[in-house]
Amino acid sequence: LMYVKFPELPVWLSRRTVNRCMPPCFKKWFPTTRVIIDCTEFFINTPSSLARQSATWSSYKSHNTVKCLIGIAPHGHVTYVSSVFEGSISDRAITEQSGFLDMLDRGDSVMADKGFDIQDLLITRGVRLNIPPFKKGHKQMCPEDVATTKKIAAVRIHVERKMQRIKMFKIVSGEIDNTMFDSIEPLVFVCAML
Repeated sequence: LMYVKFPELPVWLSRRTVNRCMPPCFKKWFPTTRVIIDCTEFFINTPSSLARQSATWSSYKSHNTVKCLIGIAPHGHVTYVSSVFEGSISDRAITEQSGFLDMLDRGDSVMADKGFDIQDLLITRGVRLNIPPFKKGHKQMCPEDVATTKKIAAVRIHVERKMQRIKMFKIVSGEIDNTMFDSIEPLVFVCAML
């Protein structure tokens, strides 16, 4: 019932609402941030089908998983939960295929971790990507890049905490049984919204 009712609620927040609820640390350093994104994976039992085993194998987790993209507003409200994808898919592919990009407006910025190689997808929409800087072939980062990395890490912690809270629900905290495979998407969505 929750899965049916939640989509009726305005989950994706307007730019105005995000600005009105924005914490001071975001206002100071990242004032155009609309959403902080990350992908999260949920363990599943090893499927009996070899094709599904291969498709759900996550080399990152060394386990069979399903994966989704979650977006959180700067103040901590979950604003986006994608469909569930098989664990072998990349963060970039989920971002492209999930419909997330269509939610953004010109002038927004998205915060993510280094794994999100989506700058080119956002720039064509007039959206900026805030990710920690790379070392760019040097042994050490320059002082400006270190400062930027610290600022992003200090505010991105909110999305990490939310991911942990979602996975605390017993129904998704361990291996999800294969008999529940068709119910994983509603389960993840409801756990994210609670």
